[in-house]
Amino acid sequence: MNILLITSGFQGVYSFFEQRITEALQKAGHHCRAVQPGSVLNGLKLKQHSWQPELILLIGGLKVAQPVLEFIRQSGVKSAVWMTEDPYYMDWTIPLIAYFDYMFTIDQAALEHYRALGHPRVYHLPLGTDPNLFHPAVVSEEYTSDLCLVGVPYSNRIELIEALLAGTAYRIQLVGRGWGRYYHEWKHNAKRYVELVNAWVPPETAANYYNGAKIVLNIHRPSAEKYNRNRAGIIATSINNRTFDAASCEAFQLTDYKSGLRQQFEEGTQVVSYQDKHDLLQKIHYYMAHDDERKRIAEAARQQVLAAHTFEHRLHDLLMNVQA
Repeated sequence: MNILLITSGFQGVYSFFEQRITEALQKAGHHCRAVQPGSVLNGLKLKQHSWQPELILLIGGLKVAQPVLEFIRQSGVKSAVWMTEDPYYMDWTIPLIAYFDYMFTIDQAALEHYRALGHPRVYHLPLGTDPNLFHPAVVSEEYTSDLCLVGVPYSNRIELIEALLAGTAYRIQLVGRGWGRYYHEWKHNAKRYVELVNAWVPPETAANYYNGAKIVLNIHRPSAEKYNRNRAGIIATSINNRTFDAASCEAFQLTDYKSGLRQQFEEGTQVVSYQDKHDLLQKIHYYMAHDDERKRIAEAARQQVLAAHTFEHRLHDLLMNVQA
């Protein structure tokens, strides 16, 4: 199949996602051409010449101009969009649904909302991971920790880190842009226990931190965070891509409970979730004291990733639905 991939237009981790999506499509025998949103019309016009796309696939769709959306709808080419930030920007994604034949979303609650709005072909499709990049490895001392959190300081993450600093003496590593302002507030009382990398890190560096942590804390973004654009108040029920990345590194992780976790991993034997602050503290203490159990769970998580959660799996599922 000839596939025209319209990228998100975002930098950072999206460059990684889009490269892996392109590679997965090509590995499956498809011809994929990727274009940035600003040059989409030129890419679409290729169909009038020697190379004719049979599918137009958008990642995110948030930076695609109205004339391009109209061109896609009128082109006669089968079209799909993969919503990779749901449900946090659904004020912006909901108006896009009329332009695409197929919709894929990373969140089950978002899927139900799109279907309620009348779209006939909406599917749940989480992001995948690359086990060749996210894999077990021995890392240097700078990447090691008792507890590691990779991500920006959302309100629920700040609250839990403050609780850990107040109630435990574990070595905590925070990796992500924006933690600096909180670190300065904590340093007088907690300098011995918290280490900071106040910057976005690329996936290959994130993998080092996952591999160096005894426990990876995977705390999902709140659905009501002030930066969101989610006036409908849709509460995410599915797990994030970090769940797959950390598992692929064979890292033990504690994640806040999401009802969709059991659709992807076996709770308690591949990934462990917690319900609240008290539950998290209890489970940290327990698993820090049980190295062998942590290792067994982490090994099982990687095997589940290899069996079901790579980008190759995701693109196979996407195309099976589009071609059905």
